[in-house]
Amino acid sequence: MHTGPLLDEAYIAAGKMVKVFRNFPLTSIHPNAMPAAKAAHCAGQQDPKLFWSLHDWLFANLGGWSNAANAADQFRKQALTLGVNSAQYDGCVQDARTEALIQRDLQEGASQGVRGTPAFLLVRVNAQGQTQTTRNLSGALPFDQFAQAIQELLAAQ
Repeated sequence: MHTGPLLDEAYIAAGKMVKVFRNFPLTSIHPNAMPAAKAAHCAGQQDPKLFWSLHDWLFANLGGWSNAANAADQFRKQALTLGVNSAQYDGCVQDARTEALIQRDLQEGASQGVRGTPAFLLVRVNAQGQTQTTRNLSGALPFDQFAQAIQELLAAQ
């Protein structure tokens, strides 16, 4: 089993952690990264499940769209296949606020030390909502490395 579902089961479903997704499209490396981020975001505006379905499709099919001239068309076709409302999706993709939101995610990630993907910022927050401890993890790491880092954060006083 992949790390993501194991983390979801052990920590998210158990109420020990909350997962928050932020965009960090590597536009300097992947010319279609921003359109891909916009596509997933816009699908997710209709239903979070649509975001994750399109997100998973994007990563599973990276080789087919990464440098494709028709990548945005591929994203739209897949989004429609998943069940998005075409008018809402098209309006969201074309809305300048969508790219601005993704740019804010990029800036926030960079300010927190993110340099590539996947990247994970583990944060321990106290009862007053104040950050106590953070830990950055980068790369597609095995579950055991996440579990160790998470346990260290949960044990921190």
